[in-house]
Amino acid sequence: MDRRNFMRSAASIAAVPLLPPFSISSANAADVSDYKALVCVFLFGGNDNHNMIVPITGAEYNAYSAARGGLAEANGLALPLGSLLPISPTGLGANSFGLHPAMTNLATLFNTDKKLAIVPNAGPLLAPTTLAQYQGRSVPLPPQLFSHSDMQMHWQTMRPDYPADTGWGGRMADVFRSASSGLLPVSTGLGGGNIFMKGDLVTSYTVTPMKYAGGGIDTSSRIARTAQADISWNWTGSGMNRYPQDVFVNNNNEMRANLLEQQYANVNKASLDVGAFVTNAMYNVCSAPACNSTIYTLKNAVPGTWPTTNRLAAQLHSVAAMIAARQALGVTRQIFFVSLGGFDNHGDQFGSVNVGGTSQKTLLSGKHFDLLSQLDGALNAFYRATASMGIANKVTTMTMSDFGRTLRSNGQGSDHGWGGHHLVLGGAVNGGRFAGTFPPVALGTSSDVGEGRLLPAVSSDAYAATLASWLGASASELATIFPNLSRFSTQSLNLML
Repeated sequence: MDRRNFMRSAASIAAVPLLPPFSISSANAADVSDYKALVCVFLFGGNDNHNMIVPITGAEYNAYSAARGGLAEANGLALPLGSLLPISPTGLGANSFGLHPAMTNLATLFNTDKKLAIVPNAGPLLAPTTLAQYQGRSVPLPPQLFSHSDMQMHWQTMRPDYPADTGWGGRMADVFRSASSGLLPVSTGLGGGNIFMKGDLVTSYTVTPMKYAGGGIDTSSRIARTAQADISWNWTGSGMNRYPQDVFVNNNNEMRANLLEQQYANVNKASLDVGAFVTNAMYNVCSAPACNSTIYTLKNAVPGTWPTTNRLAAQLHSVAAMIAARQALGVTRQIFFVSLGGFDNHGDQFGSVNVGGTSQKTLLSGKHFDLLSQLDGALNAFYRATASMGIANKVTTMTMSDFGRTLRSNGQGSDHGWGGHHLVLGGAVNGGRFAGTFPPVALGTSSDVGEGRLLPAVSSDAYAATLASWLGASASELATIFPNLSRFSTQSLNLML
């Protein structure tokens, strides 16, 4: 490109106000006629799925216990049989499996409400793979297996064989971009996942987890925050300079001769405008002199009792508040990314109990127990809120994690694995069942690539594509969102009603 054409192109870019860069009009086939939301919960660090769901009939539990090295007292990772919460997956017999003892609410959602389904042994693949093919390296494998950062990228991009610069959440947002009629994009992040939310045409928006004070929502804060000059700049001005926010906002509205400066100002302005749009759509605002301090009250209250010390619940509370305000926000499709970290439990999976004055190891407290308790409380509060709002059938929540972990104990915890079990929750979920075949829990099986690392039986592509299809993506759009999906004979799961 010669200098004249470059300047002409740059000038046209600068003329675009980037307000919003979120919704670029274009015809697409995706169904956006009604409202639906997909909430992706990423469990960073690699969840120990072998203890999240356990077979509890005699022979299978014994095989599980032996593979895990016995109970905690023997430095093993097997949960006591009596502590597990029985579940009865459709077609597999009554009380044939147990959920982790911290997951009391999810056990009810599975057994009684039938709104929770489990996807066993899913993970990133490049082709259908047998143990012999894995051992002989006769089929392509995802690069850097068992690495946290790489496996997180594989799950979020669904492009293990390609240095992807977009995520499947962002590519979905591209497809569903016409579902936004206002300034808010269809994709919203709260818990990282920058690559997951990145699309070619759509830029996601980020809000903050709900803040609490005095056992309830902190009304001095809002989830859509904009830069505050007096705080960010540590402002001490006086006289004409007493209003730094006005200076900041007006400065962004000034035209600049330098194109890079102009684009930077445009992005700032877009952020301010979208923040104001979301605030106006979601909150009643009381400021001085009517109120001593600025108070933000949700226009559409979110029902239910929310655990105010649960960091995942705080994120999902923000998601629920945005769903409650969906009409004012002008969206008929929403994609959310939230997360809970801390699952890399190599040596901190245990807690302790006092037995006769002696400290004894236990798996009935400790890091993994606490994390699954947070997951259980947050998912339950969120689902119950959507049910109370009458929109449970329109909201589906799914989990992802770097990988499962080794079945074999390392003596203090577990190590990096591959395939893992995942949860899908919502009113439209075909619940109370496993969407797939539960793998054997003994070492040395055809599902074991070493140390009890599961060779995935279900591709992560098929798992995610099932939910993208429910959201309204057409077959051709699924091929764009998940370029490797066609490599697998199983391209959808029996997950949704």
